[in-house]
Amino acid sequence: MSLDKHFFIINDQLLNDASATNDSLQIVDLRNPATGKPTKYMFHNKGDELYELNCFAETNRSWFINESVCSNGRIYLPSRIDPLFLVIPYLEKNCSSKAIPLEHVLIDDDFPHTEKLVDCVCKGNQLALIADEKKAGNVRAYRYNEEKTLDWLRRKCIILEKALGNESKSARSLNFIKEEKENDRQEGEMLSYAHGIISDYLSLALSKKLATFIGFSEEKSTNKRKSTAEVDTNQIKKIKKEESIETTPIKSVTAVKKVSAKSKALAKAASGTKGIASFFKK
Repeated sequence: MSLDKHFFIINDQLLNDASATNDSLQIVDLRNPATGKPTKYMFHNKGDELYELNCFAETNRSWFINESVCSNGRIYLPSRIDPLFLVIPYLEKNCSSKAIPLEHVLIDDDFPHTEKLVDCVCKGNQLALIADEKKAGNVRAYRYNEEKTLDWLRRKCIILEKALGNESKSARSLNFIKEEKENDRQEGEMLSYAHGIISDYLSLALSKKLATFIGFSEEKSTNKRKSTAEVDTNQIKKIKKEESIETTPIKSVTAVKKVSAKSKALAKAASGTKGIASFFKK
């Protein structure tokens, strides 16, 4: 058995590009923008593209790879991520009051590969979406702009809201008949889900600011997001509960015992006579 092998579900295009050079795919640890903890990411195409490594782990799982057994049964799924999410905490911390060159900002002693994000965000002038640029000769410096950042995040939420709405329509089950009120999504519900998903890549303070910027109430901004799968499961449980009807069990009628002629005669003879207990009464 081998512990060095890992199972990836990856796009064919990434594999084709990786076959050209040995350095096309590189897995590194970077600081999570929401929690600040180490998280696995993958650089592709010499650091121009960034992928988040999602890991699905279950106990007692292995893989058969050709004629060998891989005891590491985890599944890794790379998903494309906007590198600006990882850059925002560094800009917010160091460039809120003054403009600093990005090479001097994206330096983290605990995560030395952070400097690779420079190539990701400088491509196509992406930093203009969240920061103000100042030039002095060949030197480019950036100052964090919170209003630009919130507007950029709001547009991200709107795009994601439309995607969630399309997925919800295509995933509706035809096996259940629901009331019209249950079929209609409440206004802003999908946008709330989108805000929750985007907040997984933001600090708690920035997530609350984004909620206020979008126009959510304080109650909505503090609620954790629920996936559409959880919502559909709750709806199915509710439907099944409403369909179940409690009925009172019907008791079986006890059959009437037939009285024989002899019993009738004895009962008739006993009528009018006193019981033995009456003789002992005063």
